[in-house]
Amino acid sequence: MSNVSVEKIIAAIEQGKVRGFDEIKEIDGERFFFQYALKKENGLYNAYIFHIMEKKMEIIEDYGVEDIKQFTNISDALNYFKSLDINVQKFSGIKGVLPI
Repeated sequence: MSNVSVEKIIAAIEQGKVRGFDEIKEIDGERFFFQYALKKENGLYNAYIFHIMEKKMEIIEDYGVEDIKQFTNISDALNYFKSLDINVQKFSGIKGVLPI
């Protein structure tokens, strides 16, 4: 994707919209569901990451792991995702229940 796409993602987040995506990753032979999101709230950028083993989805309260980090600027928030090899260019509107 081009910088134009990233600029659109940033513009949406600056307007208070949540942007993110989810994916399935295989780690050590186990499949995990991951969800990522970014939202601007009260002047701070909340970076959200959630993951759980697919086979434990029915007991999400016990096995789900979520992490929310706050940043004072959007560049730091996006670089946080990039440092974890999360492709921020995949961020888009989230349908259904918003994670943050």
